[in-house]
Amino acid sequence: MSYRIPCSPVVSETEEKKSRFICWLGPVEDRAAFLQQLEAVRNQYPDASHHCTALVIGNPSNPDVMISDDDGEPGGSAGRPMLELLLKQEVGNVGAIVTRYFGGTKLGVGGLMRAYRGAVGAALQVAELRPFIASIDVSVSCDFAQEARLRFLVGQVGGLCKEATYSSGVSVTLSLPADRWPELKAQLQAEGFGLSDEQD
Repeated sequence: MSYRIPCSPVVSETEEKKSRFICWLGPVEDRAAFLQQLEAVRNQYPDASHHCTALVIGNPSNPDVMISDDDGEPGGSAGRPMLELLLKQEVGNVGAIVTRYFGGTKLGVGGLMRAYRGAVGAALQVAELRPFIASIDVSVSCDFAQEARLRFLVGQVGGLCKEATYSSGVSVTLSLPADRWPELKAQLQAEGFGLSDEQD
């Protein structure tokens, strides 16, 4: 299954019976980075009632990491509905932190679930999401006369030449979309380039 990832962090705010729900939603590569972001949000809103979280790393159909936390709200009323919405919307490599300022009226478990899910939904509405495309790094060797041709072919498939080493010839490390590699590999082999060190 293809999935989407957020391009950059967004913050949105919703209100339910005078309780304010402020949602930070953004791209996250690992749990440690997410915990740092959570700490930053706690420092930004030190007097808030709760900071509930949901985190999905990897493909939402089979995540590498999938966690949620109610942060003192009734069990299953905050983090889980936030997490379920991210999974349902097929968004991966994403973290959501919903900060709640209590407005004086209890919402009940059902009301809380709707409010926290709604806060994440509002953030998803304003977030710019793009399809996730896995990339691979490959090392290609060639002579000096072929380097310009190599750079042209890599550019044609949306790849980058990250690093070049010059000795008796040229060794170039490429980064490119994994789904374009078979096509480029066939082209390079046909033109006599040397291929090695293929890796994810």
